[in-house]
Amino acid sequence: MFSSIRVKLTLWYTFALALVIIAFSALVYLSFVRALRSDTDANLVEMAKNFVIGVDAEQSDEERKQQPSESIAEAMDAFRFRDYRFAVISSNEKLIGKTIDFDFPNDLKSGMPESFVDHVIKDEPYRVFQHSFQIDGNTFHLFVFHPLGDSLELEARLRYTLLIVAPIALLLAGIGGYFVARRSFRPIQQMSARANLITSQNLHERLPVINRKDELGNLATVFNDLLDRLDKSFEQQRRFMADASHELRTPLAIVRGESEVALSKSERTAAEYQESLSIVHDESKRLTRIVEDLFTLARADSGNFAVNFSEVYLDEIAGECVHSIRTLADKRNIGIEFVANEMLVTGDESLLRRLLINLLDNAVKYNHDNGRISITTKDQHLTVTNTGPQIPADEQAEIFGRFYRADKGRQRGNESSTSGAGLGLAISKWISEIHDAELVLERSDKSGTSFTVRFPQAK
Repeated sequence: MFSSIRVKLTLWYTFALALVIIAFSALVYLSFVRALRSDTDANLVEMAKNFVIGVDAEQSDEERKQQPSESIAEAMDAFRFRDYRFAVISSNEKLIGKTIDFDFPNDLKSGMPESFVDHVIKDEPYRVFQHSFQIDGNTFHLFVFHPLGDSLELEARLRYTLLIVAPIALLLAGIGGYFVARRSFRPIQQMSARANLITSQNLHERLPVINRKDELGNLATVFNDLLDRLDKSFEQQRRFMADASHELRTPLAIVRGESEVALSKSERTAAEYQESLSIVHDESKRLTRIVEDLFTLARADSGNFAVNFSEVYLDEIAGECVHSIRTLADKRNIGIEFVANEMLVTGDESLLRRLLINLLDNAVKYNHDNGRISITTKDQHLTVTNTGPQIPADEQAEIFGRFYRADKGRQRGNESSTSGAGLGLAISKWISEIHDAELVLERSDKSGTSFTVRFPQAK
């Protein structure tokens, strides 16, 4: 139970609230006691002042000239209250008068001008205020007694109330906090239940988003975005595997068919064996190129492809690639025009060579017999243009995808220096990206197709 976040949250909330309630209750109680004691002391001082004023009034009566003890006694008769009682002693500790119904405590010390003291008399607590005054040069000490029973009872009631109310309030707050936490975590439970149902077979499912503006809605949105990326990745992987299986199946079927034909007869001529082995050899080379391209893309996806950057002249690499591809172009009587301008870039020479070979190979494959190819290096741009058929407008956005081939609209030659599985442009796109370059389809119309690689400006 304690592993639940909502239970932990409720306990922490209850603990924090308990501290607040305890601190608030203590503050209320201490403030009440302090205010009550302060009012009691103020009333004691007020009573003492009034008593002294009464004594002075009796003493100043000219018609009745009397002794200080008589004036004090008459004041005593006037100041008889249930909650305030008086006693006056002389400077030699002689009791002059009292309204208390008990003997004057001998342990009360006189002589202090003004002072407060708590005293227990006959098991009853009193607050005692001592005040000194003079009559005709004689010093007297007035003691005002106030019983604290009612005040202590009020304090006990408040203490009892706080001890009862605080736990009840804490219990109610804890229960309410638990239900609030439970309600707050309900969207998470719904998301968890939905996420638990999502597998590779139904990645199109998404988590419910109740409120996009709060934290849980933002979490669900982020998770849905993650599912979108996973769905796209899974779809790409499924399509990749299907296309790879298709591309590998064709040459394998040819190799198997030729080998079965060659072995079907006990006696065959050398020419027949030569023809079968030639077909097997060509298809094995094609299989090798497909596997190498797949391996390259797999290493690129995993980020384990080692790249060795250095400053190279792309125009020189382009010249070497044009020389390599010219044999294939000559077989179809395709002319090649190379306009070389010095172009210094930072990159991996082997990868840049492969990018150019792929572009030139496509320019030969997807071209007319007796067509033309133009290669230009200028201003950090490399452009390869051919006079082949137009790429359909609805397919131009897909040409850099893996295993893409526009075979329906563009006839291609049989021979190739690449795999011929529709991986060349995908690999070229990846090579351009790791060089911070941009490979784009510049144009494709009736006059031909042009690809451009835009390299960053040299620093």
